[in-house]
This record gives sequence, structure tokens and C-alpha cells, in this order.
Amino acid sequence: MSGQKPEWVKKCIGILKSLKAHKHGWVFSEPVDPVKLNIPDYLEIIKKPMDLGTVRTHLDNGTITNPEDFKANVVLTFDNAMRYNPANHDVHMMAKTLKEVQTSFVSKCLPLSHYVQLFFQKWTSSEATIMEKWKIEKAGGDASSAPSEPSIGTMRCIRLQT
Repeated sequence: MSGQKPEWVKKCIGILKSLKAHKHGWVFSEPVDPVKLNIPDYLEIIKKPMDLGTVRTHLDNGTITNPEDFKANVVLTFDNAMRYNPANHDVHMMAKTLKEVQTSFVSKCLPLSHYVQLFFQKWTSSEATIMEKWKIEKAGGDASSAPSEPSIGTMRCIRLQT
């Protein structure tokens, strides 16, 4: 596994690529520049700025160490935008759209990967799979042989073993 990214990181990178490819993704691809955007109060209101580019950097340099950290940082990106911008502001609505990934909107956009849809619509079922692979990789095993969608019985065994 040396030199090779863990399976869960590859899946998270795929999610980021799909989000950035979305027609609203460009808004969230790099850090907010309060000077350039003339919003001097941004850092007073948003205590922990986050964007999709920074999430990718954190995945690449190992600052994000598990899928739950990834999820929290992606959600923080959109929550920050919705917190700072009023509900009727374009950026607020773009963030809400990307966070919810509405079915009617997805059909009008570039095709989104299966993992993007799972991430926002069914994180609980995906989280179990990603976390299982992360645990296997963390223990030094090969997660590529782990089941893609473990059954409830399998998950009970995994939880009992950890």
C-alpha cells in the first residue's frame, strides 16, 4: 500500500471531483478571500473557514485521517456559505443545492458519481462501507477485497471485532 492512496481516500477524491465539476462547484473550490470580496466581517462570523480545495489538500497531506473528518469538512464548506450569506443570496442557495443534491437538479447537471449521491442522500449506508475499508487499511490490510455494501450481519461482525 506504500505510495498508493487508501481506497477511502480515492472515493473521497472522487466525491470532491464531482462536486467541483458541478455548475456551482467553482464557488466552493478555493478559500474565501475577504479582502478581494470586500467582506471584512467574514472571519468574525465564520470561525473555521473551509472550501473544497482545502479539503483536497487535507486529504493529500494526511490532515484528514478518516472518512468522518472528510464528511465534516465538506459539510462545513456548505454550512459556512449558508451561515454567512442570507437565504435569498445566490451563494446560500448554491451551497444548499450542493448540500442536498436535489434529485430534480442532479438530472440537469453533469453526471454525478454514485458516491456523491450516496454522500449527501444516504451517508449512513455509505459511511459504514467507507469506515470498514478505512479500519482494514488502518490495520494494515487490503481494503480492495472488502465488500462494497456490507450486509447488516457483516456489519455486526465488524463492530464486534473492533
